[in-house]
Amino acid sequence: MIDELSLDAWRLLDRRTPAPTFFARPAWASALATAMPALRPAPLRARINGKAFVLPTVCAQARRSPFREYVGFPLGGYTCVLDEHGGPAPAALAATAIASLAARVDSLRIYPWPLAPVARIDAKGSAHETAVIDCTDGFGAVMTRMRGVTRRMAEQAQRRGVVCERAEVSELPAYYALLEETSARWPLGKPTISYALLEAVLEHGGEDAQLWFAHANGRRVAGGVVLFGADELFFWSAAMDREAAVYRPSNALNVALLRSACERGVRWYNLGASAGLAGVERFKHDLGAAPIAYREVHAQRAVLAWYERARHFVRGG
Repeated sequence: MIDELSLDAWRLLDRRTPAPTFFARPAWASALATAMPALRPAPLRARINGKAFVLPTVCAQARRSPFREYVGFPLGGYTCVLDEHGGPAPAALAATAIASLAARVDSLRIYPWPLAPVARIDAKGSAHETAVIDCTDGFGAVMTRMRGVTRRMAEQAQRRGVVCERAEVSELPAYYALLEETSARWPLGKPTISYALLEAVLEHGGEDAQLWFAHANGRRVAGGVVLFGADELFFWSAAMDREAAVYRPSNALNVALLRSACERGVRWYNLGASAGLAGVERFKHDLGAAPIAYREVHAQRAVLAWYERARHFVRGG
């Protein structure tokens, strides 16, 4: 039997045992639903060989469509198969669970958390890569593994008076203005994350969704939004005032956040994908991040694929 776990039950499970990544937690699904009403939290629950599991997803169902499409998660967010206690399921069970669900729902598109690898799954999906720093051995070891010039830039920022600290949610408009300024220099030309979603994540995430700024001479010169799971700090959104690059605020901010991750006891500092930008990849490498590959899993019933092709044809596509 497969059904959807209620949001209240999911929250209770998460309070007992928070998922390893923020993206597999109810706060993320609730934020998506707040910012994008076409989505609703819909963690899938089932039992295999006497063992219960939950796969955090959201459900999208178009108007007048009989089909339900489960996604874990939109915008490249991860999901992770959880056991009945809320912790990560063993690799073999996770692979079996994903394959079973993929065969029984109309559509399943997920990005398995790359730091909890599962056995190979026969499903179509694109390849992706993230960059992570292992914080297991503490902040001192993290700094030792960082490239020397990057570490010296962070020290230089400190000598120049750059101060990094967590900000209040009320400062989000200032951050978004900085993000828009930063995004104007990238290929898309605008932020890939909407203000509404940022606001919803900070509202639902509480202590596990944090806004940070780097200040220099009384100005906000860099900032970011980080998301905590039980095992991961994910640096979700970053922005920097280009004119303040001489202060090395991004170096200082990452060092401050790495310290925060180590103090909190999470193992992984996840910097996310680099979108093919060589400069971004190099910056992450210099921080000591290693690339981790993972694959999207996408399975769809033949009747849904046919239905979508028919709708596309009727619309003149």
